[in-house]
Amino acid sequence: MGHHCHVCKIEPEKPLRCSQCQKTIVACQKADWKKHKRSTCTKAPMLHKLDKMMKKMSGPGSVMNSIQRIEDAAWAERRRNPGPVSACDGCFRTFSGMPVDPNDQDAADMLEEELEDAGDPFKRCNECDWTICKDCDHIENQGIPFFDRPPGTCRCPTSNFGVNYCLTDPFYFHGDGRKQYTGDRHPNIAESRYNEDAFEQQERPCRNCGVIARCLKKEYLKDTGLAKAPEGSSRAIEA
Repeated sequence: MGHHCHVCKIEPEKPLRCSQCQKTIVACQKADWKKHKRSTCTKAPMLHKLDKMMKKMSGPGSVMNSIQRIEDAAWAERRRNPGPVSACDGCFRTFSGMPVDPNDQDAADMLEEELEDAGDPFKRCNECDWTICKDCDHIENQGIPFFDRPPGTCRCPTSNFGVNYCLTDPFYFHGDGRKQYTGDRHPNIAESRYNEDAFEQQERPCRNCGVIARCLKKEYLKDTGLAKAPEGSSRAIEA
């Protein structure tokens, strides 16, 4: 199945892609671009530059890659031997009633600054053991991957606290905190931010969960959702 222009609906002989978001087919050039840049292309050019820069900085043999390998090993050990979690993995604040580790500099600094604790644990992923407080689940507190890890996103690449990403609209903070999830998506059409034309015509098995459904077309899978998150989207990632 070919790609069609968003304006004239005709399949171009040589389809082009937007150089900014790398996802939407541009056939009518000026007419299509005028519509696209105002409504579809929401990812700022600076974020694309950051993505490229971080790929270079985190490549094999880099310092960042070595740090990531050490971090991954630590989390693998934590998954093998889960125990009581004393602090939120998103904001590092200590949970209520938990003793402060004298070797934890973050916790010591918070005590010194008399910051309030994180309350009770709000979510804990059964797969990766990422544990957060309620504040870290709020959609407005999600940061940009690489520089400000989304605290409400666990370390699982295809799901968040047990909820598959394929069931929701795409958002920039969906993924494992380092790489965005760009696999199949089949949210409820009536509740998604897309109209019916954005979905494939035929139902098929989702490559992530196996459910038979109409999936979003490929050109929409890398949408960022930066413009405005739809009402209730923060709840879509809850277990």
